[in-house]
Amino acid sequence: MKEKSKFRVQKSEVRNLPSNASIGGQESEGIIENLVKMLNHRVDAWEIFYSSQSGIAIEAKGGAVDAFKVSSSQGIGLRVLRGNRAGFAFTSMLSGGSIDELIDNAIMGSEGVEPDEFISLPSPASRGTEEELMTFDPSLVQMSEEEKINKAVSLEQSAKGFDPRITKVRKASYHESFVTTRIVNFKGVDAGDMATFVSSSIMAVAEDKGDSQMGWEMGMGHFASDVDVVKVGRGAAKRAVDMLDARTIKTIKCPVVIENVIVCEFMEVLAPSFLSDNIVKGKSMLRGKKGEKVFSPNLTIWDNGLLPNGWGTSRVDGEGVPRHKTCLVDKGVCAAYLYDTYWAKREGAVSTGSAARSNFKSVATVGISNLYMEKGEKDLEGLLASMDKGLFITNILGAHTANPITGDFSFGATGLWVEGGKISYPVRGAAIAGNILRLFSNVEFAGRDLRFIGRVGAPSLLISEMEISGVN
Repeated sequence: MKEKSKFRVQKSEVRNLPSNASIGGQESEGIIENLVKMLNHRVDAWEIFYSSQSGIAIEAKGGAVDAFKVSSSQGIGLRVLRGNRAGFAFTSMLSGGSIDELIDNAIMGSEGVEPDEFISLPSPASRGTEEELMTFDPSLVQMSEEEKINKAVSLEQSAKGFDPRITKVRKASYHESFVTTRIVNFKGVDAGDMATFVSSSIMAVAEDKGDSQMGWEMGMGHFASDVDVVKVGRGAAKRAVDMLDARTIKTIKCPVVIENVIVCEFMEVLAPSFLSDNIVKGKSMLRGKKGEKVFSPNLTIWDNGLLPNGWGTSRVDGEGVPRHKTCLVDKGVCAAYLYDTYWAKREGAVSTGSAARSNFKSVATVGISNLYMEKGEKDLEGLLASMDKGLFITNILGAHTANPITGDFSFGATGLWVEGGKISYPVRGAAIAGNILRLFSNVEFAGRDLRFIGRVGAPSLLISEMEISGVN
């Protein structure tokens, strides 16, 4: 029996926005209202996802603009249900004729698939968060083009001016984007969101006495003030200079400190193992381990879609379900997995607000929001002092080769050798291999230097022992 639509068009409420900004609920309202009228008598259920994105990317070279790119896109993704059969289509053409074609294509897509009893759409939540999520910076609208160009130029100059041994700078870039979304379904879900994203990155090259080393750094956040381009430029230059005159070491078993940015790369490999679809399909190293000790008791891992100023923060997920804060690993024990509406219904669980979608061209799938390790109490110097003697790993090569199902990895590694708790000399040509589950089981301390790279965050970690393959 066809459920009567509970939808009614509502204007999203957004306070303190600049007058020339628009949100998904305002700029898309007429289009969506027309689409709803056309859908209600043709399908059993429907979901409309609208997104609009605009941005700039600036690269500096030689103290001037080397590239200036402007991008803009908007469109609608439509999912329809007919007799437990789902169809999906999208369009970036929002005129009347294109909307007709969008509906036809979505319906046509539903005709060639098997029915699935677990497909459903969420109902509206009685109440969402009222906290300030800090994801929109109105100052970016007023910032002049010249100011943004100066950020890219300052980024390059700060790296070049750090040390005379910095001879080249590559990809000194500044990016910003404005993203608006709106999701509406036949049950009455109607949620809009708006966010700004700012990032800056650079690669610096240091050369001395025939040796050449590279250093990379980046900054990112929702606010212009989150990204200090001078700090980013100097950080990349320092990384390059610190690795000059690097030595090889012999194969050794020793404690290691893994820098926070490198722990983030391990976390990216681990992240898919928390997703319920991978759990069911046997593509997770954490399958069947809920309630079991999987890591060191010094590790707690969260997925928090409501983290203020988080890169993956939003009021609702890609299906309109309110975001949650979910403890995934509690003092080393696997505590939970992440679910969207479909996999929650299939597994007899409750959605964790973890439906992810990048834009209007894709359907929602299970994904992380802001996945991070809880920070500890020691600063980086404290971790190195606790290690006393060992390797401080600051870069790995081949992170993409790690097996996300078994957790096995084998990476090239560089870093800094530590003696008496103090940095002694740079190390190159090393290699590390192992398993992520065992690696994180040997964590003695988590640092307090929690840092996010995109949606993944981690502090530096002190690992009790690890085999470092060097030169024999």
